[in-house]
Amino acid sequence: MSIQESQLISLRAFGYTEVEARFLYLVATHSGYFTVRQFLEFARAKSGKRNARLVEKLLALGHVSAQRYQRRSLVYHLHSRPIYEAIDKGELRNRRGHELGHIKARLLGLDYILANPEDDYFETTEAKREYFIRSFKLSSNLFLPTKENGGGITFADRFPLCVSYSRPEFMPVVTFTYIDSEHKNLEAFIAHLRTYRPLFRLLPGFQFLYISTANGQQKEAAELFPLFAEEKGLADLTRYFDLQTKWDNRQYRLLSEPDVLFMSEGRKRFTGDSIGTLYYLWKRSQLPTDLRIEAASGPLPTQKILFRAVTVPGHEGIFGNSTRRWSDGWQIRGTSRASSPRRSPAAPTQSLQGTADT
Repeated sequence: MSIQESQLISLRAFGYTEVEARFLYLVATHSGYFTVRQFLEFARAKSGKRNARLVEKLLALGHVSAQRYQRRSLVYHLHSRPIYEAIDKGELRNRRGHELGHIKARLLGLDYILANPEDDYFETTEAKREYFIRSFKLSSNLFLPTKENGGGITFADRFPLCVSYSRPEFMPVVTFTYIDSEHKNLEAFIAHLRTYRPLFRLLPGFQFLYISTANGQQKEAAELFPLFAEEKGLADLTRYFDLQTKWDNRQYRLLSEPDVLFMSEGRKRFTGDSIGTLYYLWKRSQLPTDLRIEAASGPLPTQKILFRAVTVPGHEGIFGNSTRRWSDGWQIRGTSRASSPRRSPAAPTQSLQGTADT
């Protein structure tokens, strides 16, 4: 992850130190929101004068506002236009106010980026599109919005996307991420995989990271990924549903000993609410078309795909069970506005059912 020196100079012109400037650049580019803990981890410092000085400068210059959700800490929003213009990113929407779910996702995404600074992150949606078009000779039409269900790969989710260098001896690999900040269900995760699947199919290989806190649904996400992203394991899933249906109907004479063993293993393998919903749809002959064996095209023969569940610290201590938006509750704003310095240079089964009628 590289930052142009001219952009750091512009931030230092406000009075920020080198470390503060680098951190604020990452916040402005990838999140818009941050906590003191994140700054301390980035600066490798302990709580005290260092973070107090940064917050004092940010508030005095009017570069941030702060929101308290619980008693333990504050969430800071880097909203000042001069900051974004100083790094040539005045068009970014990170400086605008957002709903709570968006804020939580941005904080988790920043946690991941700060923990993996060696990767090359794409900073804008346009940079992401250009990378795939240039590197893989893909059509630009793939990245245009479509009328069907508002689909299209537009990277509007703004989840981190990067080229990773896992080990020196390995080739760099493009890495997609999905950030689960709510931990309620995996409906949005399934919809995300369906949206990106046309792009996945055209790549020789990639890495996909499901990012959440320890409260996430890592196991279920790992089960669903090959089904919806790679169209793998469909035969096993449909066989398990068929056998489970016979068992539920007490048609035991139709089950062989290998069938019973397979069903027993399937109960361990196929778990979670999403699988339960798929089974509900299966029994009503409403299984989505992209989960039917006859519709599966399968991954490319040479395709190499890696799925990983990544756990980040999270911010439950800050938010608790709060559902407030940024403008609700107790908020701190800067006391002055600083000008730019002179510069030298859906429904429960909606996502699962999806394409059932197409």
